[in-house]
Amino acid sequence: ELPAEMAALGVERAVQEHLAQEGGSVHYVENTLFNSLFGLLCWEPIFAPVTGAFFHPFQSAPQDLHDADFRERRSALFDSCLGRLDDASHGELIRACYQAKYGLQSPFVFWSMLPTELLELALSCLPAMHLKQCFLRLLQDIRNNRTGMPDLIQFWPEQGSYRMIEVKGPGDRLQDNQLRWIEFCREHGLPVTVCHVRWAAAQA
Repeated sequence: ELPAEMAALGVERAVQEHLAQEGGSVHYVENTLFNSLFGLLCWEPIFAPVTGAFFHPFQSAPQDLHDADFRERRSALFDSCLGRLDDASHGELIRACYQAKYGLQSPFVFWSMLPTELLELALSCLPAMHLKQCFLRLLQDIRNNRTGMPDLIQFWPEQGSYRMIEVKGPGDRLQDNQLRWIEFCREHGLPVTVCHVRWAAAQA
């Protein structure tokens, strides 16, 4: 239950400010953070010059991005990138790509939502195996699995831990794609919770 005057901020921002008072670093990320980390780690396979994938130099995504064989056609490259999560060298590759490609269009990377502070928090607090599970799920069905991720993420850098928070205001309910992501997180041990918000009645 939050003060009624905080409703003007919007429900996600109100919860963000409330949680920040409890410690940690809270960020509104929704679908942007995990997609961006995936896009940075796997930049090479995403933009690989596969036959028929690109027709002009200003194309922001491969033509076959949503095709069922998108990963299969680049399997060796994707395996190499995802393998960096197994030996914990993924941070080096992600940082290098962030520096080299900053500002270039990508179907996954949201540059304006990924300042270096958030990037470093994510790399220090998100376990590599949690990232790998998310990236593998994303590759199973890019069109449908790139949305539905929780609104907020809260980091505790001193402990190297985090949690994701899906925020729902009064009368709002979880959508199907959100339910699927929450079930996936629980199945694979990713910390996630749902925050149902109500506004306190105004004081007389």
